Amino acid sequence: MKQLFATAALALLSLNSFAANSVGQCVFPKYEIQKNGNMKLKKAIPIYSAADVKSASSLLTKLDGFKVINQANGLVQLAEVPGADGSNPNAGKSIGWAKLSDFDFQELRNCN
Repeated sequence: MKQLFATAALALLSLNSFAANSVGQCVFPKYEIQKNGNMKLKKAIPIYSAADVKSASSLLTKLDGFKVINQANGLVQLAEVPGADGSNPNAGKSIGWAKLSDFDFQELRNCN
């Protein structure tokens, strides 16, 4: 019986550690649909120059998928993705750091 509980506890801990790491995931900014059918960011999303909310920031302007390439201090580093036709010359380049809570997870196929 003790082994069963120990195995269950280890399984839960391993699931938590997997969920805590978002590197490699595909994300899309949280948005809303306007009356005219266009998508609009739900709120302004700051993009930080470093993994620190005190670093310089600019606002996200693209409604696009991004790949998480690093994670630190409660922020994720985002990189541009190739796009549907693969023509994005900035694919793989970092756009900066952002709060993961400002994004929704997407299927990985949306970032490849």
